[in-house]
Amino acid sequence: MKDIFQNPGTTYGQLFVVIGAALISFSPVFVVLSGVSATTSAFYRMALSLPALLLLVILYKAKLWQGRRQFGIALLCSMAYTLDLSCWHQSILLIGPGLATILGNFQVFVLAFYSIIVFHTKVTARIILAIPVSIIGLFLICGHGIEGGTDGFFIGTILALSTAIWYGSYVILLRSLQVTFDLSGKISTLCMISILTTIITGVIVILTGNSFTVPGIDSWMYLTGYAVICQVVAWVLISVGLPFTTPIKVGLILLLQPAGAFIWDILIFRLPFTSVTLAGVFLTLGAIYLGSTSDSSPIPQVRTDE
Repeated sequence: MKDIFQNPGTTYGQLFVVIGAALISFSPVFVVLSGVSATTSAFYRMALSLPALLLLVILYKAKLWQGRRQFGIALLCSMAYTLDLSCWHQSILLIGPGLATILGNFQVFVLAFYSIIVFHTKVTARIILAIPVSIIGLFLICGHGIEGGTDGFFIGTILALSTAIWYGSYVILLRSLQVTFDLSGKISTLCMISILTTIITGVIVILTGNSFTVPGIDSWMYLTGYAVICQVVAWVLISVGLPFTTPIKVGLILLLQPAGAFIWDILIFRLPFTSVTLAGVFLTLGAIYLGSTSDSSPIPQVRTDE
């Protein structure tokens, strides 16, 4: 079993990314149930993930400090993640959750462009079809949340599009970092990213006037679940699978997050839905399957530092 996580190969690597993306789709559920603001929940997501990540660092006898270069990339990862979070939540206030979600998930184009330019990934007919179909599906899912003509609409649109750039950048930076390490190294770098992002998001909570207060025990439980499931388990799986999955496929697979979140909204919070939104779910999931199972160029050889 350890060998699978150490060197999963293309099939298992891609499966790990799929499972990780599916787990992250539970994020909105935990945030809503916790009863705290989005910024505060982001801080606790990172802070409460640290005990579990540090425990993994100890169990795998990993070195938390991997050198100045790795620290620099980890810091850039943390900054990209924080900018992604900040821009997305601000865009929601300006243009609504629907359009903000659609534009934010244009990360699929960012990762596709990177994959083609840097890795010369073969663009098959299935991938060419999958990307626009997935965006159409996402539009059908989130289109009801689109609000146009409001004050700050232009700025909100720019912020939402920048969310796609920051999220895509985070994934690209994380992949470039994790491709050089074995399993213990991947865990230690993920821990370092979580430490740095905890500090940055904590500063943002203070500067924006949000509170660190958590309503009660139930909220602490949901925030802990948020941290362990969506940050530790999900991102460890994604980190293991990233080096073995082309960025263009990662971008498509990550669309499981908004699609999955919509499904949990229906099942858990009884969100009303129409045949159009349901069709959007099937279109998006079908496009993800179509693109992720397409034939593509071999992934560059993965290096691991023992």
